[in-house]
Amino acid sequence: MIILLGGEKGGTGKSTMASNLAAAHLINGHDVILVDADKQASSADWAALRDENGHMPRVPCVQKFGKTLHIELKELEKRYETVVVDSGGRDSIELRSAMLVADRFFSPLKPSQFDAWTLENLSPIIEQAQIINPNLKVDIFINQASPNPRIREVQEIQGYIQDFPELNLAKTIIKDRIAFRKAASAGKTVLELSDEKAIRELIQLYKEIFDNGDQKKAN
Repeated sequence: MIILLGGEKGGTGKSTMASNLAAAHLINGHDVILVDADKQASSADWAALRDENGHMPRVPCVQKFGKTLHIELKELEKRYETVVVDSGGRDSIELRSAMLVADRFFSPLKPSQFDAWTLENLSPIIEQAQIINPNLKVDIFINQASPNPRIREVQEIQGYIQDFPELNLAKTIIKDRIAFRKAASAGKTVLELSDEKAIRELIQLYKEIFDNGDQKKAN
């Protein structure tokens, strides 16, 4: 299975979520490789830091770029049960190439109007990819939402996404929590920290993506 995380805008947490999801899948006993297809190399840097700090399980990570990315992803799929791809936050050759072979495409969206407007550009790119890859399933999930219940940005964005019936809105909402930044700076996943709210949100997204009953396993 090829799981792609990408989008039209940077700073929405794609690398953070790709690395956390890849590690979570490994922790739950699956065979996974993380592919960093973003030249900023955030996922690759995280994986290298994880190795340096000796955190287990090790998350294998490779960097792949260019218009033949889809071919290389299919080759990796022959060797690994799950390929998690971080394609970065822009309309790139890598994003479009990965869409041609991905089974699932998850795009994190911050609950702001500027981020919501990127869906107008992302939607036709998805439609073009689905002509070649009709099995591609697409989900938008809200990331870095304010934990303050008085702020109604999430509800406003949920209403805006309804204007794009071809895009499915995931049920999971990831809040803007320090735990995700602390985990990233240590080469860890939030499952390896003690923030129960962040852990619960990641597990909920994990289940929604992989459609299984895996639970957090302590390291």
